[in-house]
Amino acid sequence: MSRLDVVKSLLRSAARSTSQQIARVGGGIASGLSIRERFAALLGHRLLITDRQLTAAVARIPEVAAATVSSGDGVLRIDASFRDGTDLLVTLTPLRSAFAPRGAKEISLRAEPQGASLNPRAGDIAAAIATEVAHALWGPFLRKQPTARRAIAERHGEMLVVDMRTVPAVRAALQQPLLAAGLDAIGLESVNVTPQGLRVVASLPGLEALTR
Repeated sequence: MSRLDVVKSLLRSAARSTSQQIARVGGGIASGLSIRERFAALLGHRLLITDRQLTAAVARIPEVAAATVSSGDGVLRIDASFRDGTDLLVTLTPLRSAFAPRGAKEISLRAEPQGASLNPRAGDIAAAIATEVAHALWGPFLRKQPTARRAIAERHGEMLVVDMRTVPAVRAALQQPLLAAGLDAIGLESVNVTPQGLRVVASLPGLEALTR
């Protein structure tokens, strides 16, 4: 079996699995849909990251004692308290994403109030949120990593930029050619804040050729 055939098999398995997930929650999906259509339906269904999920992600940062994330008016509002007794109120606004097969996989967020991007803890929060985006986008190709390593957020002015290749599970998948091909098949078009949570809009740049 060729490498392309194996990647197709992985995508088909992920499509079948995700179709079953949608059926279980009542979304329904026609059995006659193509694999590409199944993925498109899945992406439209499951790529909403709720405030509860985002709050849990921020709360998993080791230094965080308690956290609340709320979405609205195009921004994420994060209220976090830390084990050393300090607090942080910050808003993050997704600005753009950058995706290239075998290249950048980045998400950029503006941190407010002014100067918030200088706070390393705001960077940790941005990295935690980007990790949730990565797992929502590429979940079928990722494995849990028993490591304390974190994703990395870099400061660019008032922006925090997270390269999702630094997410531990993504880093591990990229070291395996077949899983890396799956990640490259599903791109990140944009990330938007809605009243329901963080909406991840996927693109399918590599899926067409792989699933024909």
